Amino acid sequence: MKIKVWTDSNNRLLNWANADESRSVGPTDEGFEVIEVAEAIGLYENHASIIDGQVIPDSGYDPDADRPAPEPSQEQQMIAALTLEVAQLKAAKSSD
Repeated sequence: MKIKVWTDSNNRLLNWANADESRSVGPTDEGFEVIEVAEAIGLYENHASIIDGQVIPDSGYDPDADRPAPEPSQEQQMIAALTLEVAQLKAAKSSD
């Protein structure tokens, strides 16, 4: 499959998108390069380089670890606070 890649001056991958399969591989006048890859694997923006038309992901980079954890909703926070309060009251009552 052919993809468009935008890189910085150090060949670091900034952005990518699918390209028309009829486009020729190589740099374009439009500010991106068209490369051909077997699969869209390792295309980690800001965590990969494009060297000689090949995608080279950063060694040791884990995209799953890089995802921010979702913030708990206000309802979830309230339930957690109430659960803690009930547990503290039960603990105080059982120590009497």
